[in-house]
Amino acid sequence: MAGLTAAAYLTRNHFDVLILEKNERVGGLVGTFENKGFFFDSGPRAFVNSGIVKPILNDLGISYDFLENVISIGVEDRFFSIRSLKDLEAYRKILLSLYPENEADIDRITAVMTRLSEYTQVLYEFDNPNFVDLTSDKKFIFRKLIPWTFKFLNALRKFNQYSQPMEDYLRGQTANSSLIDILIQHFFRKMPTYFALGYFYVYLDYFYPKGGTGVLSNLLKEKILNQGGKILLNKTIVEIRPAESSVVDADGLVYPYDELIWAADLKTMYRCLNRAGLPPEVNASIDRQSAPILSARGAESTFILFLGVYRPPDYFAQRGGAHLFYSPSRQGLGRVNREDRLSLLADFSQKTNQEILAWLEDFIRLNTFEISIPALRDPALAPEGQTGLMVSCLFDYQILKKIEQAGWYDAFKSAMERLVIRTLSESIYEGLDQDILFQFSATPLTIEKLSGSSEGAITGWSFEAPPPVIHKLQDIPKSVLTPVPNLYQAGQWAYAPAGVPIAMLTGWYATQKIVNKWKKKSA
Repeated sequence: MAGLTAAAYLTRNHFDVLILEKNERVGGLVGTFENKGFFFDSGPRAFVNSGIVKPILNDLGISYDFLENVISIGVEDRFFSIRSLKDLEAYRKILLSLYPENEADIDRITAVMTRLSEYTQVLYEFDNPNFVDLTSDKKFIFRKLIPWTFKFLNALRKFNQYSQPMEDYLRGQTANSSLIDILIQHFFRKMPTYFALGYFYVYLDYFYPKGGTGVLSNLLKEKILNQGGKILLNKTIVEIRPAESSVVDADGLVYPYDELIWAADLKTMYRCLNRAGLPPEVNASIDRQSAPILSARGAESTFILFLGVYRPPDYFAQRGGAHLFYSPSRQGLGRVNREDRLSLLADFSQKTNQEILAWLEDFIRLNTFEISIPALRDPALAPEGQTGLMVSCLFDYQILKKIEQAGWYDAFKSAMERLVIRTLSESIYEGLDQDILFQFSATPLTIEKLSGSSEGAITGWSFEAPPPVIHKLQDIPKSVLTPVPNLYQAGQWAYAPAGVPIAMLTGWYATQKIVNKWKKKSA
């Protein structure tokens, strides 16, 4: 999405643009595909607008239909839907019913969630000013935008007070590890508190394009082609020659450039870099910037189960709806995802397959799943009377890689599919295993292969160590710069934390560096 956004803006500015795409379609992880009449989304289940995605599309003159995407949360047999910040009270009541002995803790935590969600709302309250013409409405500027700016700066200051990892903060609020797990085990490990506990407002910001998330990738592609851009598919870049201003693909074809935007994995970028002919000071700068990037690690990836089910969408509408975060057990993952997981990684060669599968069974039984049902937003996305489901949970790339190297990856993946189906069949969707038409899954290794993303990461860098890229909102315009002349970076690896809105925003910032440079040259 970063590369598509950049190309759309550059072609609009009459630049000669070529996209080199490693896959057979554009969009990276953002795509929608069909299987036996069912449509599934390959990446995000829906989009968070963040005051960025819709304004960019509108600014580019891209029109589309989007549908409501209501998020629900469920624990065991308790559910609620999120339609306003007032629904935090429903969440509080569910938590109290699950953990009545922790009433004071829950009141304290949900009060903080309310404050942080309100600060998050401030950040999203207006469309990003970069994509809105403010000069035509002076009253708006003085009556709303300027006062909002002060609220925005205050929200950033408040966020800085809650920048510690969410696990650490919550351990200071309650001794109940199950309560902590249920609140945060669907977030990436060590995510900043302000992001995780303020995410309640973000749930309200989701939207779903009619036809699936891949519609937006295709609309950007059409805009680029209509504006004279070119796209070459199945082109894997294996070498960047900045001294010669060219890149080389896996077939040995050479493509010259004046400016290059790398909208892909940063580790791959530095590994592809041929530094011959670069000045010593440039090489020294590359050394300084590349070392932490090459040694850093991506965030947890995800396991995704795709199901075609012989049950009507209405059945699922009554059990959590179209987009649900569901925890089958109030117990939470606890040591299964901490000590036991680390022990598994450290002593993998000493573990039997049966021991690993026993760990996996607990991991699935106690986890939180993101369940997405496209046909509940757009009925055209499944055959009549049937339903397609995507069920996912966070999962470590390292575990899957060790299992693949041990030679039983397919068996492990099949076991994981069976355990997820069994867990859902014994809880939220009783007897689901009897009505499955087909099933298949994607793992972190699938994502790595598809996107070329290190560790199969879907949102860039892990929070378990300081990210090796810019991670302060006020510095994001500089996140696209690299030490290599005429080479810019964009996408989820260029800034942390990242998702589709940030990927698109960094794509735009990269174009602004190029446009402004060439304006100065022609002046």
